[in-house]
Amino acid sequence: MELLYEISPVRSREELLARVRALRELVDWVDVPDSPMGRPSQSSPVVSCLIKSLEGVGVIAHVRTVDLSRIALVSTVRSLAVCGVERLVFVRGDVVRGSSVVKDVEPEEAVNLVRELNLGVSPGLTLSLRKDVAEISGRVRGSRADFYLVLNLSRETADKLEEVSRTVRSANARLYPYLVVAKGEGYEALERLLGEGRVLTEKGALEIAADCAHLVDGFLVSSPLDFEGGLSFLKRLRGIV
Repeated sequence: MELLYEISPVRSREELLARVRALRELVDWVDVPDSPMGRPSQSSPVVSCLIKSLEGVGVIAHVRTVDLSRIALVSTVRSLAVCGVERLVFVRGDVVRGSSVVKDVEPEEAVNLVRELNLGVSPGLTLSLRKDVAEISGRVRGSRADFYLVLNLSRETADKLEEVSRTVRSANARLYPYLVVAKGEGYEALERLLGEGRVLTEKGALEIAADCAHLVDGFLVSSPLDFEGGLSFLKRLRGIV
């Protein structure tokens, strides 16, 4: 069972590397989002290269296809491969205010492009449990991704995970649902940012993880407003999966 942790944007290199070092013994992969929630932030490919070069941990870089031409995407993927970044997840991406929308390459096309480049980089995609199972399964069957990050896992959507898991495993791919966790006042603040039903309490997240562990290859933990709380949750999660 693998554990992944989403590194939220930070203000300095020192803070970033301190967080990576704190995570080193707790996770198998550090996941680096790009402009989460449509807010401009650090470039995931650049930050991923920095982490890999200085800390040597497993890194998953996010690549937003909405911003990139085909040639820019190839350049980005080649650069990540040179840095030693092992995994890329392609997301269409929210439109960030002030950006120019390119839409030259869809995420599924980007997966095929990585296959053709043959750089030894593992491509992934996202799946949302807010969509119906037929649509989710169709996306898996129509792509050649090595792994999938699953959005919007909750008590209300967990019943879809069993069928999604069968489809993903029949495609010889790996499955990592997000556990977006918060506690106390942070729960309400994060729910206002992300929307109702997308945030879990620590207790709820642990219960869902215990129930679903046999269906997945690991969990991706996200605690955007409370890094120390996220570390504490990781330790508890490690004890049950």
